[in-house]
Amino acid sequence: MPDQDKKLKSTEKTRDRKPHGISMRDYSGLKILQSLLNVRSRNQQLPGIHTESSQTSVTRAWQNVKSNEQKPHGQWQESTEAVELENFSVTYKNERNFSKHPKHKLFQEIFTALVKNRLTCREWVNQAPSIHFLRVLICLRLLIRDPCYQEMLHSLGGIENLAQHMETVSNDYLDHGEEQHNVDKLVNMTYIFQKLAAAEVQREWVIASGAHKTLVNLLSARDSNVLLGALLALTSLAESPECREKISELTIVENLLVILHEYDLLSKRLTAELLRLLCAESQVKEQVKMYEGVPVLLSLLHSDHIKLLWSIVWILVQVCEDPETCVEIRIWGGIKQLLHILQGERNLVSDRSSVGSLSSANAAGRIQHLHLSDDLNPNEMQENIFSLQAACCAAITELVLNETNAYQVVQANGIYTIAKLILPNKGRNTEKANLLQCYAFRALRFLFSMERNRHIFKRLFPADLFEIFIDIGHYVRDISAYEELVSKLNLLKEEELKQIAESIEGMNQNKAPTKHIGNYAILEHLGSGAFGSVYKV
Repeated sequence: MPDQDKKLKSTEKTRDRKPHGISMRDYSGLKILQSLLNVRSRNQQLPGIHTESSQTSVTRAWQNVKSNEQKPHGQWQESTEAVELENFSVTYKNERNFSKHPKHKLFQEIFTALVKNRLTCREWVNQAPSIHFLRVLICLRLLIRDPCYQEMLHSLGGIENLAQHMETVSNDYLDHGEEQHNVDKLVNMTYIFQKLAAAEVQREWVIASGAHKTLVNLLSARDSNVLLGALLALTSLAESPECREKISELTIVENLLVILHEYDLLSKRLTAELLRLLCAESQVKEQVKMYEGVPVLLSLLHSDHIKLLWSIVWILVQVCEDPETCVEIRIWGGIKQLLHILQGERNLVSDRSSVGSLSSANAAGRIQHLHLSDDLNPNEMQENIFSLQAACCAAITELVLNETNAYQVVQANGIYTIAKLILPNKGRNTEKANLLQCYAFRALRFLFSMERNRHIFKRLFPADLFEIFIDIGHYVRDISAYEELVSKLNLLKEEELKQIAESIEGMNQNKAPTKHIGNYAILEHLGSGAFGSVYKV
């Protein structure tokens, strides 16, 4: 029997031997944390301990648990588990591939214990000090960055419990303000839901948990980090039509318009992108109209940030499907603002940030230190500008369905401004440039569909190109219908393109006069007859 005991101990030692290439200190810390988490103890009242060997440390830890079980709850001090959780968060803050790590099985066991024995254990949550629960959330946040752990959270039933905790903390925060680390808890929980929602197949898990309702409530949060966390998570969810529909059933637009009107640039950018996605739903567009959102949206067209402008313009494209909103945009000066953007005379800025990068920065407390106006290289900047100009063309296309709007576009030199965008430029990004040409041609074709504008176009294109332009038909929205026209234009010889460019310049209502006759500035010679010449002045 003694020999059998020796063999058994030898087998256990072999099983517990640290993986190759891992420091004894890190391995020991993980083993301690694993052992602590595997016990559903409601009073982890242990002082921090010095790490010796994992077996000795864990044994001593549980001896301390026994001796401290009788201490009153109010006499809580920093527990061994809380210390080890903090050590874990510091050591692995930059690790993102836990499933491929040499210690992946140990990480998996720690994650399972965090979910089953802490997050989903109601008794533990009710008794745990606030800072201790926060540290559990932080460790979950770090582990959840690995997609494998996101699936594990779902299979362990952790998403529903996390949603319930977020609702509880959110209600407490919105009712009473910052108490007991509420802000930090909410930032970590919103991050986890953003990561879950980043994968399309996982978004239904989030919606099923009801977390989207709490995220919408958090749009009234006073803390910017909580607000950003909610915006980022909702934006990821709104990428899917089914989730978008569920979110749009809630009263959300009023809060979004307040943010767009009053908050900082980053909050406005994220809010505009969320609203752009949600405007695919008819009830959201109705809410924009009901809460008088058009003046708020148009006020943001003065911004110099391309990503904000792009989102706002695409919101306008969607809301102006309503005839009354279409008129309202003109009354508030929206047409002239869109044409001003198309003229390309403004100094615009942009950056490379994404929902994922912003979410990570927000959770790690780096969001305020990000450079959100990074200098992009010329090609990146040009692509962003093309996308914005294409959006403006799309907005004008919808607006000119109203005859008065179309007249204002013509009077504001809009045909000239848009026509300049159809000209090819060999130095441009081909895909983005061709798409912009399609959007510009579509806007021109919609304007041509109005009979009183047709004479303007007769001198614009060569006969064969003009024939294709006409054959597209009136009010055809399908952007692919304009691809043949763009291809034909781009294959024209240099001399033919030069003639088109000159014809476009001839349409410019603001061009310098060719000469003066008396007190009149002559813009163009229209023709001659028996009674003299006719000039445009």
